[in-house]
Amino acid sequence: MEKTPSIKVKNGIKYFYRFTVNQRIQHFILAWSVVTLVLTGMPLKFPDASWAPYLYSLFGGIHAAPVIHKVFGAILLALFVYHIVYLIYIIYKYEVLPMKKKDGVSTGKVLKVLANQPLVPNLKDAKDIWGLLKYLLYFTRKRPDGAKYTWKEKFDYWAPFWGMVIIGLSGLVMWNKELATTIFPGELINFSLIAHSDEALLAALFLFIWHWYNVHFSQAVFPMGTAFITGYLPEELMVEEHYEEYVEVMKKAGLEHEILPPHGMHAVASEEGGQA
Repeated sequence: MEKTPSIKVKNGIKYFYRFTVNQRIQHFILAWSVVTLVLTGMPLKFPDASWAPYLYSLFGGIHAAPVIHKVFGAILLALFVYHIVYLIYIIYKYEVLPMKKKDGVSTGKVLKVLANQPLVPNLKDAKDIWGLLKYLLYFTRKRPDGAKYTWKEKFDYWAPFWGMVIIGLSGLVMWNKELATTIFPGELINFSLIAHSDEALLAALFLFIWHWYNVHFSQAVFPMGTAFITGYLPEELMVEEHYEEYVEVMKKAGLEHEILPPHGMHAVASEEGGQA
């Protein structure tokens, strides 16, 4: 099978490979499921709102909307389980198995592999947040150089991940009230309803404001980021958001002489040159 190029050029612009087809399909299913669940669930959380009955009627009202909600809830849970299996498979195949063949495997080594995964928060994220605050407050003219995944993307990932656990478990309890109350106290139904409703609202606000702004509506990507469709990010955004990875990929491709300066630094250099 032909390997997907890490860099491709189209109309003179370099594009950098970020997401596999598998990851993009997962993202599509996630986005489709979440939007449908929000549209079929929020009218129940705000039944007195003027828009609630009209929105609910678009999905068939009381007869069809609950069925649609449960179907997409099941799809989202299945996706979550698949994603866990996918992560285990990827980590085992590409990191644990080669290590096992080379030096052997121990619990400590496996934990180190897990701790070093690209989406696991680390000390650099804390330094980048502090560096960004200094940049925004004009204490420095240099922005932090982002790695493969920035602290914002890690926040994007782990917030829904944690929310899936709460929403999924509470949704299963409410879906199977009779079974749940034969095992747990009846109060669990009330707790689950509150947790499911409030966490769903929090997730919707987070995704539709924070996530959509960062990947679609911010000045750098408006009117829409396309990496979730094509899997590739243009050079300008790589330089701005993922400079460390950008430099690494360019060097691997033998394009050291074409590496651009960090975001904004060419402008700083020009100003300093003009003042000299």
